[in-house]
Amino acid sequence: MIKKILIAVDGSKHSLASVALGAEIAKGVGAQLLLYHVVKPYSLPESLRKFAKAEHMQTFDPELLRKGAQYLLSGALDAARKAGVKDVEMETEEGPIARSIVERAKSYKADMIVIGSRGMGDLEGMLRGGVSSRVETMSKCPVLVVK
Repeated sequence: MIKKILIAVDGSKHSLASVALGAEIAKGVGAQLLLYHVVKPYSLPESLRKFAKAEHMQTFDPELLRKGAQYLLSGALDAARKAGVKDVEMETEEGPIARSIVERAKSYKADMIVIGSRGMGDLEGMLRGGVSSRVETMSKCPVLVVK
């Protein structure tokens, strides 16, 4: 029986489709939803941060990513509620994306992960496979990949 579903949200069109389908499934079976977004850590070497500060240069603000994540999750929350899902939570975490999704699904005791498929647009994706592929490989629970 499906009682808890984790939906990975990243703002892509496939992610939006995964929210719609995951919410439909959750409503149909009366499951809880966790809308989950992972912020990939952006690490600038300390020496470059010090240089940027000394030169009064604008540096990358990680808080901006967190605010963007909340914006994405708010839209997903609205979509899930409009679909009729009553029990919905939102969460953002910083870390390696695929591993964080799988670990959070395990700690949440998710019965299913719903994730959007995405193309392999970067070198890391070509070498290691996309996030959805890695989640499928690492997860112990079923993974629904939405196109």
